[in-house]
Amino acid sequence: MNSRAILLLLNLCCSMAAPSFSIAQSAADWFQRGENLLLQGRPQKAISALERALKLRPDMQSARRYLGLCYELLKDYPRALGYYIEVTEQDSLFSRAIYFQIGELCYKTGQYVLATQYFERYKSMQQKPVAAFSLRGEREFYEEAGYLLRLPSLERACQIALDSIKLLNVSYVQNMGSKINTRADEYFPALSNNNRLLLYTRRLNKNADEDLYFSILSGTQWQTGTLVESGINTKNNEGMPTLVRNGRRLFFTACGREQVLGPCDIWEADLDPEIAAITGMRPLKGALNTERWESQATVSCDGSTLYFASNRPGGLGGTDIWMSERQPDGSWGPARNLGDKINSSGDEEAPFITSDGKALYFSSNGHPGLGEQDLFVAWKDANDRWTSPINLGPRVNTAYRELGFFLSADGQTAYFASDRPEGYGGMDIYFFQLSEQLYTDPITLVEGFVKDSILGIPLQVNLDIEGRGTIPTDKDGHFFLCVPAGSILNIRTERHFYHPFQQQYPIPHWDNKDLYTIDLLLQPTQPPGTVTTPSLTSADTSRTQPVIRPRARKEITHAVYFDFDKSTISAESQKPLAEFAVNLKSKDVIRVNIVGFADDIGADVYNLRLSEERAKQVAVFLLQNQITVDQIFIEGRGEVRGAGPREKNRRVDIRVLLME
Repeated sequence: MNSRAILLLLNLCCSMAAPSFSIAQSAADWFQRGENLLLQGRPQKAISALERALKLRPDMQSARRYLGLCYELLKDYPRALGYYIEVTEQDSLFSRAIYFQIGELCYKTGQYVLATQYFERYKSMQQKPVAAFSLRGEREFYEEAGYLLRLPSLERACQIALDSIKLLNVSYVQNMGSKINTRADEYFPALSNNNRLLLYTRRLNKNADEDLYFSILSGTQWQTGTLVESGINTKNNEGMPTLVRNGRRLFFTACGREQVLGPCDIWEADLDPEIAAITGMRPLKGALNTERWESQATVSCDGSTLYFASNRPGGLGGTDIWMSERQPDGSWGPARNLGDKINSSGDEEAPFITSDGKALYFSSNGHPGLGEQDLFVAWKDANDRWTSPINLGPRVNTAYRELGFFLSADGQTAYFASDRPEGYGGMDIYFFQLSEQLYTDPITLVEGFVKDSILGIPLQVNLDIEGRGTIPTDKDGHFFLCVPAGSILNIRTERHFYHPFQQQYPIPHWDNKDLYTIDLLLQPTQPPGTVTTPSLTSADTSRTQPVIRPRARKEITHAVYFDFDKSTISAESQKPLAEFAVNLKSKDVIRVNIVGFADDIGADVYNLRLSEERAKQVAVFLLQNQITVDQIFIEGRGEVRGAGPREKNRRVDIRVLLME
């Protein structure tokens, strides 16, 4: 409530005329003192004086109402509500406006049915003449004009809150604890894919600047939050981190430093999530940053689209949410406003885009909410347009401020900040499990490496991926994709001195704590060590030609057995495998098929992954033992059901085609 509202409410309440006897006179004095303290903006001091007045004059409703106002200013809404209701119980015609105020506080404290009842009662009281409320009715008349304008949106917000309780069904919200949260403000959480590194913003007090902090999860406990010491923090504000899902790049807000175009800009940096090392801080290239305020970025799963908050011209209100796309040269294109479904005449900020790109979470004080600022979610429809946002409802949103939503890589745990009173002080970071109604399409984070199949060296190529166009690898042969779980990647590529490559990769459902890895092994057209036989000269033609014996294809096999739930080759399996490899060195090997299997214990997806890892370990072993071959094919077939003892199914079959 602002100072103008305080003054209006103070004017609405009539000071009691001082009765003739001394006790009443003392009550009036205490009341006057409390009123003056309230006008000075000191509600905590005013409470003591008003309580003295009420103790001396229990029927002094003006003191009771002022006490309610003091607690409302201090954001102690339950106590404020209690005093307001006491006023109506002792004098139902003391004030008509107070019924609206009770309804609003019921709404802010999550009592939506009761709020609706008080709003209905307030509307019915409009039939009574203002004279029914004595002089107070006339004084409140002009203030009530504003109440009546706000009433429909508050009634609608109550209905939205009741609907969201049924729809979203968030069961609990939990504070992250004293290792992360302090008496200062902590907000804008961002977690690594494995949920073991937490980055967040901390502001020690209102006069301090914002800095970036981190914490590491050790076992099941978060370590005490520590200032990031990689040079990212300065004497100016920085923070609001967000991570690309590949885990190697970070976006953050930088303010007041050299190369910042406006008050604050969005910058990027490189991240080593294992040690929370942030390096290479740099402003974004392109047209995203301007001379206005840009902050609070969120990036699409693959790092190609950036959503952010800005107060630049062309918006619909105070701060709006905008988006920009990465250009082929790596710069960022001109920003576009997300439109009136997302943005309002108020402030929208702190966006978060889900990995499938179909849900946008953000904070707003312009859409119908439950408090100062609430968290909302909007989805993309079949036409790629944003739907009207839905309030995340009680438990997540309160009568206070909620800000800075972040979703874990598996899409099931949400983190945000709130200044609700049960925290450690200021803004605290909380988390909750999403209900199924909030789940988005599952995405598997895929990391790929293109290598020479014989030497294992990385190859830089352009990949043609069906439905995705051309994807370049980096100099290390690395690429990263966000792929719908359960789909198939069809990948083609060509490179000089290598056979054309084409292969399909089934992508399983994955928890994304580690990236799902695929290797693209390109077969060289001429294996290392091949000697070209020189052509015969005319003198040689007279020599006796050797007898050429016909050669035949032959297949030999070997099985490598693994321990339960292991993909590393055991010591007892390494010796026979090494002997098998030595035997191959003297052979003319044409093709090697390496096929991994698992037993039927565990989930299908896990067993498929385990069988692939086993096959890869055997392939690496052969390459390390200098087995030269044109074609090596690796495959994981998952579990074997009902086929002999389980220990015999934890294996890799090697089938070698050679010429003898």
